[in-house]
Amino acid sequence: MKVTSFKIYRYRLPLKSPVLIRGRNQIGLRQGLILYLTLDNRWQGFGEIAQLKDFEGAEIERLANSLRQFGKGLASREFPDDLNGLFCYLDSSNLIPEARFGLETAVYSALALKLNKPLSFLWGKSPSSAVMVNGLLQEEEPLEQAVKALLKKGFESIKIKAGGVVKKDIARVSEVLALLNNRIRIHIDVNQKWSYDDAIRFAGEIDSRRLEYIEEPFWDMEKAADFFHKTGIAIALDESLLAPQSKAVKMGEGVKAWVLKPMLLGGPRKTLVMADEARKRGLEIVISSAFESGIGMFSLIRLAVAIGGNCRAGIDTLKYFEKDLLKTSDVIQEGKISVPKRPLSESDIRFENLSEV
Repeated sequence: MKVTSFKIYRYRLPLKSPVLIRGRNQIGLRQGLILYLTLDNRWQGFGEIAQLKDFEGAEIERLANSLRQFGKGLASREFPDDLNGLFCYLDSSNLIPEARFGLETAVYSALALKLNKPLSFLWGKSPSSAVMVNGLLQEEEPLEQAVKALLKKGFESIKIKAGGVVKKDIARVSEVLALLNNRIRIHIDVNQKWSYDDAIRFAGEIDSRRLEYIEEPFWDMEKAADFFHKTGIAIALDESLLAPQSKAVKMGEGVKAWVLKPMLLGGPRKTLVMADEARKRGLEIVISSAFESGIGMFSLIRLAVAIGGNCRAGIDTLKYFEKDLLKTSDVIQEGKISVPKRPLSESDIRFENLSEV
């Protein structure tokens, strides 16, 4: 097996209105790179690179140049068909996790075409046919209109992004709970913006029976068990799982779910390893978007159904884009996505929204 072509494209996709990424970086334009490679002069694969920040200008140019050099080395080698040699070569590289995600998904995408198999079957022995999706409420959305839209789509669970000012967050969550009237479960994503005392205050003013969990409520995750004992509210880990040799992976009491962002973890292979570990611990698994375009989302959805079981997907983000890179995206209906089995192909891509670099 040989990578016989390696192209890099850039995209700039406007958002309907500016959104806060991780509660810190407000962006109105999502930018990133698309890798387009060919195996054995025949099988095309696509992968996306999208950092979870305002990714633009010289930084994108530097990464594109680095990938171009990497692609030359990749194209000069022949690899066994079992992919082990190719992935060993990727593992020896010094690429950022987002680039690893793009490369891995591009290779798997091409291989799915070659084998005429659904992408999810390359990642799991018996993938589900659908995945439940968490609806998303961003920090500044008009609540009544947004909640009605989520109810109309049939979501069974909603994630509410916290702003970080606990008094305002309490008022906002209370309003959402009133609008939902016990019809949907909710969880809160704080991105570590509260103090421990803020989290205790929040728990004291919200009916904890209405919450599934709070995602990353504060920075010091070693206090998670203590917080759980005092409030009865479990937490979910996200950012804490990304730190090298993080102690968070060993945490038990008080932790209910792991939120896995494959883009930031470095690709589907590492994500699958972490999902397996979460499953052994009896934790819920959420495969989560990093505000990718439809190309990256295609892989995330297939990864979620490959994991199966109680895995849910935090992928309700394409609704914030003015346009996308795919001609047709997977549709959320009744709070879930039913996943077609066909692989991603060249004819699915809107190349008019891409520029080669």
